[in-house]
Amino acid sequence: MKCYVSDKERKLSLSHVDMQSGSAGEMNQLKIYPGKTYQTIIGMGGALTEASAYTYSLMSDAKKKELIDLYFGENSNKYNLCRLHIQSCDFALDNYAYVEDKDDKDLTTFSLERDKKYIIPFVKDALGKNPQISFLASPWSPPAFMKSNNDMNHGGKLLAEYNKMWADIVVKFVKEYEALGIKVERLTVQNEPAAVQTWDSCIYSGEEEGEFAVKFLRPALDKAGYKNVKINIWDHNKELIVDRADASFSVAGADEAISGIAFHWYSGDHFEGLQRVREDYPDKELIFTEGCVEYSIFKSDNRVQFAEKYAHDILGDFLAGGNAFIDWNVILDKKGGPNHVGNFCDAPVMCDQDNDEIDVKLSYYYIGHFSRFIKPGAKRVLVSKFTSDIEAVGFVNPDGEKIMVVLNRSEKDVAFTVYDGEKNADVKSDSHSIMTLCW
Repeated sequence: MKCYVSDKERKLSLSHVDMQSGSAGEMNQLKIYPGKTYQTIIGMGGALTEASAYTYSLMSDAKKKELIDLYFGENSNKYNLCRLHIQSCDFALDNYAYVEDKDDKDLTTFSLERDKKYIIPFVKDALGKNPQISFLASPWSPPAFMKSNNDMNHGGKLLAEYNKMWADIVVKFVKEYEALGIKVERLTVQNEPAAVQTWDSCIYSGEEEGEFAVKFLRPALDKAGYKNVKINIWDHNKELIVDRADASFSVAGADEAISGIAFHWYSGDHFEGLQRVREDYPDKELIFTEGCVEYSIFKSDNRVQFAEKYAHDILGDFLAGGNAFIDWNVILDKKGGPNHVGNFCDAPVMCDQDNDEIDVKLSYYYIGHFSRFIKPGAKRVLVSKFTSDIEAVGFVNPDGEKIMVVLNRSEKDVAFTVYDGEKNADVKSDSHSIMTLCW
């Protein structure tokens, strides 16, 4: 059995643990049941925002290669599912839209020139390392002229008269990106549709999201030949995920039009709500589409705390039935930006563009304890544990390899025996550490 460990001193440190045939007895077991399967894992990754792409553009060629290798190279976090923003978001240099002419119903003025400056070269470099990356794209706001407040920021709602035109713009985005060799396979209706933000935002009720998906976005995608592009709703925090899923799927035709529910972590764990949605909608994808450490909440640079926040949420979401995890910005500058409203955040990899230096945070390695080892197509399997002092989740990869990730956020070391029904191994989880076991 291979054992990879990270903590404040170690970074994916590899050791080997002997496995013995036969029963493991009764006590201190982490028992994994490879035949008791749950959801299929789609993948893991992060967001390739304009902020990330702009920061990337300021680094030397050598550092650019290092950054791409960290996420997409051979010995990397092996990201294979990444998020894009449709038009601007808060982690853009400013507000921008693809169409500014309200009378241009045929979208003849549609332009990706802004995306071509920073985002698309960054995406192309990532695809150069991993051509199999799958993309999910989310809008933060329609153009200002389409909204009730005539502003891309500060909420507002999409005016009914522009429903079709906005859906057509989203489909045009998919088509134009495909022409550039970037295949978008999933969309969300709206990023954080219940939040009036100081940045790019737009408000939908659950029913309105369902109506937009059924009556406008799904038909526009199908008409353009994109029947396989999947639509996700919600794309916001888990405390309302049950309510919003029920509201959107109450719309006639929603079950056929909508393939999944996307969610964030900013309101806390709420794993129980996510599990209920998995039970109520067993055929839908559940995709974590955004999470980061907000500087407005965490005042100190506690790297262990930040890393454990990531691992705890990833692990809990998978246990509750999640199919995929997408982090927020893959890289940011030394301030936690750029961000056009000063909403600075942490990222697993930060860049000092002035000195051409890269700071790889502990959170990068904690995410890697999942993303490096759990392959697309893996099945989550049952893990039964003897104590609440550690958290654990198990998987079986498509090639039959067994994976167990164990997180210890406690102040004490915990010894245990891994038992898969045929073989067992004695392992110790150190205080404030994460380990991935592979056999």
